[in-house]
Amino acid sequence: MNTKLWWARLVGLWMVCLLSTAATATTSQTLQAIEKAGVIRIGVKSDFPPFGMLDTDGQPKGLEIDLARDVARRLNVDASLVKVTTENRLQRLEQGAVDLVIATTADTIERRRIATAIEPAYYAGGVTVMMRANQRIQDWGGLRGKTLCATQGAYFNRPMSERYLLDLVIYRDTRDALLGLRDGRCVGYLYTQSAINSFLAKDEWQGYVAPLPLAMVTQWALFVSRAEKGSAFERAIGDIVADWHRSGFLIEREQAWGLPPSSFLVQTRSQWSAREKNGEFVCARTPEGEWPIGCRNTALLTSAEATGLQNIGLMIKERTGIDLSFVYDPFDRTRFIKGLLVTVAMMAACLVVSLGGGMAWALLADGRVRWMSALARWTAVYARMTPPLLQMYLLFFGVGGMLFAHLGISLYPMMVAVLCMGAYTAAAIMNSLVEAARHQRVKNPSFQLSGSTLVPTAILARGPIMGSLINVMKQTVMASAIGVPELLLVSLAIMADQGNVNVMMNVLLLAYLGLIASAAAVLAWLQVRITRRYGEAG
Repeated sequence: MNTKLWWARLVGLWMVCLLSTAATATTSQTLQAIEKAGVIRIGVKSDFPPFGMLDTDGQPKGLEIDLARDVARRLNVDASLVKVTTENRLQRLEQGAVDLVIATTADTIERRRIATAIEPAYYAGGVTVMMRANQRIQDWGGLRGKTLCATQGAYFNRPMSERYLLDLVIYRDTRDALLGLRDGRCVGYLYTQSAINSFLAKDEWQGYVAPLPLAMVTQWALFVSRAEKGSAFERAIGDIVADWHRSGFLIEREQAWGLPPSSFLVQTRSQWSAREKNGEFVCARTPEGEWPIGCRNTALLTSAEATGLQNIGLMIKERTGIDLSFVYDPFDRTRFIKGLLVTVAMMAACLVVSLGGGMAWALLADGRVRWMSALARWTAVYARMTPPLLQMYLLFFGVGGMLFAHLGISLYPMMVAVLCMGAYTAAAIMNSLVEAARHQRVKNPSFQLSGSTLVPTAILARGPIMGSLINVMKQTVMASAIGVPELLLVSLAIMADQGNVNVMMNVLLLAYLGLIASAAAVLAWLQVRITRRYGEAG
């Protein structure tokens, strides 16, 4: 036989075997054992209502119990429900005590190093705090330095503690943590929103609330052992979860257990039910047996799995440690852009309020009505001598707290920030204009600030006015203290989620340098145009 022909056939046979192996899931010892025994052992919780709890007879019930039994039904075997906790659920999986875990397990990179996450995720939850209504804490910033009860093993304990400077008292399980809250050992219980909503629905927790916005919204996944990665068992469970979304089974179970509607379930059902023109599902397995990249949890992909911009960003991260998640990750990119736009809008609003308020204030302060002039000068002294951050706290938490308590009115954080920073800067601009008017009166004793003399006087005082306007743009970072989702707050959130502190701090520095430089250039251009139009003040 011709040697070249022999090698060609050998290579061809090797390629066929390779492609066949890629398209076929590996044999699953777990699935074989399940089919042989006729039983699947599923780890579930019994202390997380309404997902997993015990009925009056001590038998497990809940949304995840329904899911566990449906998995067994679809595999045509019986379900053996094994009690697990937040602390030991994945350890029980790796020890071989259970075949599958359905136990409110957030899908994180750290957990994927221990076990295999099933995609798609079946639910998503965020973190909040359950506290007494008389605490009157309306944002996460109000919890800084406070002592909170928490449950051991929760993925969010460390990042939430670091992000908001919380002092956590860790308990072994939910029951003990709730007892700690009731006994006053902490001001609130840090836990997932779904569980806290179920607690608040009970009579025993009347007088408690969960007023904070959700933090660290994370998808929940079923988990199998690490050895089952790419196996027939992993793919069988993944197909079951995909059908749960397409059929609306998850939404139906959510409603049955009295949970508030989840936007994640609605969006995921729409995504996994979408079809191509040929009738095939958009989220269908590829010839290699994998879900398409667009249907997966992009936050947990590796460079080998991603394409395009994500592939480049993840490759840079894996090889250099530089995590540009705000560029390649769709979620981080969206919130970074929103933070940037909020910052730009706030800068523009502060400029308008500062300049407009300063000019109006100056007209009153330099006016002929004595009591009005005195009132304007006195309020300007207060605005100038009180730090804008303190003004924000007084208005947002002090006045805002009373308005909410007595009238149910909530102040809009961005409005409060703009008003306080604008008032602080407007007082400085007023002072500059009044001083410029005083200088004018040295030459012309009858000079008075008015509509016709205001702009020429502002041109004369353009130096300090420009300095004040640039300062107020730099001060917009203070708005993060009352929860305005501007660039600093968003960057801190990305740092907490991704751990890319050095990268985001440098990006934040460059972003503000660019914004301030651009704004200063626009102000300088406007100053030149106005000066040319009105001429120098004499």
